[in-house]
Amino acid sequence: MSEVLSDEQIQEIRKYVKKYNSKIDVANKFALSYTTVLFYTRDIRIKRSKIRHNVIKRTPMKMTYNHSRGISGRPLSLLKKLVKNGYALSSEGYSLKEYIRLKKDFPQIRRTKMYGRMIYYLDDKSEAAAEALINVTNKKVMSYQELKQVTKVFDNNLKKCEKKQYLKLD
Repeated sequence: MSEVLSDEQIQEIRKYVKKYNSKIDVANKFALSYTTVLFYTRDIRIKRSKIRHNVIKRTPMKMTYNHSRGISGRPLSLLKKLVKNGYALSSEGYSLKEYIRLKKDFPQIRRTKMYGRMIYYLDDKSEAAAEALINVTNKKVMSYQELKQVTKVFDNNLKKCEKKQYLKLD
């Protein structure tokens, strides 16, 4: 329920609403609730364009990257792992955040999710990444179809002798 105000207070509130074009600011100035100000100034129409100029604009913080600082922290450790091995598994603690950060500067970095595991790898090291993914899967039996699917995802072809090496038939 709105508060009862004297006629002088009401006139002063109406004057400030007309002057500043913001009922919220007037409510804050007089330490009144917004609904009270709204009740006493319901006949005053405010143009939207005027409100935007007087009300403080709240802008969300923008995430910016300072390119002069370079790569550091977790993205750097992921990059080192990629350069050393050609691939890195997400189970080693790397997340999508590090991948996105590196992808901006190194477009040849790829990621693939298979068997519930995310693997990050370099374009030219896709064979090593496929081999690593096959080795870390906990499957006791791997069929030719599954092997074909893995090689298709990593866009490389295996020779017949290599396929037999990777197949886990019991």
